[in-house]
Amino acid sequence: MVGDEASTTDGVPARRAPGRPRDVRRDEAILKATLEILLDEDYQSLTIEAVAARAGVGRPTIYRRWPSKPALVVAALVDSARLAIPEVDTGTLRGDLIAVQRHQIVLMNAPMTRRVTAGLIADLATDPELGDRYISEYLVPRRDDVWKVLERGIERGELAPDVDLAFVYDLLMGPLFMRAVVWGQRLSRAAAEATADVVLAAFGTQPPPPAKRPPKAG
Repeated sequence: MVGDEASTTDGVPARRAPGRPRDVRRDEAILKATLEILLDEDYQSLTIEAVAARAGVGRPTIYRRWPSKPALVVAALVDSARLAIPEVDTGTLRGDLIAVQRHQIVLMNAPMTRRVTAGLIADLATDPELGDRYISEYLVPRRDDVWKVLERGIERGELAPDVDLAFVYDLLMGPLFMRAVVWGQRLSRAAAEATADVVLAAFGTQPPPPAKRPPKAG
């Protein structure tokens, strides 16, 4: 007999046993090792050999799961709960946006962010399929978490009901990305309030808070 069936001694066909199931613990070890190397070094320094050595597996074990270094890094980023947007509900849209932005600033200021993002995006540009996965599995869920905050602001009457959520998201994240990743600058904590207030000034339904004046000298 051929195919998936084999004959038993009594002539009754029997299915062959399936292959050994994938070991989830190895997946976790590989993804953990990948993030550790990204934190300790940078994207360019990461190699499949280094990940295999740190995870205690062979290179073929990694390649059976992820066909390339960019694919492995995308999987590690998607898997990392540390990079998720926290669920916040401070009672006001401004408070929620500031909380979200402060979390983003912490991530953007992390040593690995600029090095990993710049190198990964360059590789994703040559692999459209992987680029689509990075967008759909990593970027879109993070954007959707911010959209929930904005939609709650609309329900409260704090944000214009016809606002373009995608545009507002870009207004929130664009300045942080440009300064941290493109220019390589460290973001100040005040950037959270500044970006939130720009959005509210443009699309909010309530007057923005008064600008803080510097204390008088003397």
